[in-house]
Amino acid sequence: MNKTIKGIPVYLISLILTNIFYYAFMIPGALLYPGYSPFEHTVSAIGNTTRNPNGWFLFSISLILMAIALLPFIFDTKKWYESQPSVKKIIIAIQIIGIFNSFSMIMIAINPTDTSSAQHNLWSLMNFLCIELVIILAVIGLRNHPSYWNRLTIIAILDFVFCITYLTLMRVYRPIATIFEHLTFMLILGYLLLLGFNMYKEKL
Repeated sequence: MNKTIKGIPVYLISLILTNIFYYAFMIPGALLYPGYSPFEHTVSAIGNTTRNPNGWFLFSISLILMAIALLPFIFDTKKWYESQPSVKKIIIAIQIIGIFNSFSMIMIAINPTDTSSAQHNLWSLMNFLCIELVIILAVIGLRNHPSYWNRLTIIAILDFVFCITYLTLMRVYRPIATIFEHLTFMLILGYLLLLGFNMYKEKL
């Protein structure tokens, strides 16, 4: 039986809250950062305790709340294989990666880029790898599922390209690279939210 709050599945509330936590804390955090620009600064820069003394904590709060909020959705992705057992292995892989990603987000939050740069960079890389793996597995695993909205794959592939572009440009041509990081996070959050609506509308 689906767990609901006023008729809305908990997994969908989970995704709505995840998106709210991102924008509700990251935008004020960025506004408190002197001269912040998505074309010049990474998302992690918002959590820089030295350069953003008045707003860095908003970055950490955002990531911790998002990591927790995502868990109900991650666990409920089992609904995909309950209706089609052939995708069970891929969905379980997505669940494992999703849980690890939540952990990596918490680690990013407690390791600011200016005070624990090595740890921060390690967990940030893990975060990006998790995003890429989830996209690949979701597109491959769900493409033939009768309830999956295949048009969502366009968003997933675009996000994958933005993520790769960011990781590449940060090493060969840093200017403008950061905007692709912002787009990566916005699109993955949007994709997951739409995937949640997909599950809701198809009554999984």
